Amino acid sequence: MTEGEAEAKALARRLGALEEGPVRARAAARAISRSDPERAALALAALARAADATARAALLAVGQAFLDPAAELSYHTRAALYAAAAERDLAEVTTLFLSPPPLRAWVPPREPPDARLAKLSLGHKKAMARAQKDPDLLSRLAAEGAPEVVRELLHNPLITEPFAVRIASRRPCRPETLRLLAESRRFRNRPAVAMAIARNPYTEPAVALKLVGFLGWADLADLARDGAIHPLVRAHCQRLASSRGG
Repeated sequence: MTEGEAEAKALARRLGALEEGPVRARAAARAISRSDPERAALALAALARAADATARAALLAVGQAFLDPAAELSYHTRAALYAAAAERDLAEVTTLFLSPPPLRAWVPPREPPDARLAKLSLGHKKAMARAQKDPDLLSRLAAEGAPEVVRELLHNPLITEPFAVRIASRRPCRPETLRLLAESRRFRNRPAVAMAIARNPYTEPAVALKLVGFLGWADLADLARDGAIHPLVRAHCQRLASSRGG
């Protein structure tokens, strides 16, 4: 067993016993914060190299801990973890700290994409997104892409995985909207949604890099061959696919 593997397995088991979502992400943050930085770095690297579903789910929670301010992963903890990972050349861990701009910058449209929706207040749109059952109207609300409205849409039980994939595949798309999808308990662990987010040129690489780690080898290899996605995301997928030995 290599360095960090025992800690990685223990962390994966501990996180796997918790509900997916903020509870698991905060537990991941606590585990990292309480551990020696070098041991934590080695454990996270081993977790990233593991191919089993439990380890990949735990890695998704770690990524969420980095994205969610409520997870309380302090600056001191992050700095110590980065230093330990950099000293060991653990790219699987240092990559979690990268935050370059998206391949394409979001530019607000000059004209509203839907003139009928433009007449409604934000509060009205949010209420419709939560309770509306008309698939055409839901599609129009999603196409408009306002993050506050999309947040409510993602709680609507009529929003299915294919619908979420359509939102994640839209171009142009606001980075905040894509981040909401990546943070959604319902959809962030759906491979098709994660793939669409990673492939969208408007996605913040900081989001994609923390999301793709839970994907299986075939999906990682597929993204690694995609020359249209952000080069840092592509390189990270190649690294993970290689280390998992598909």
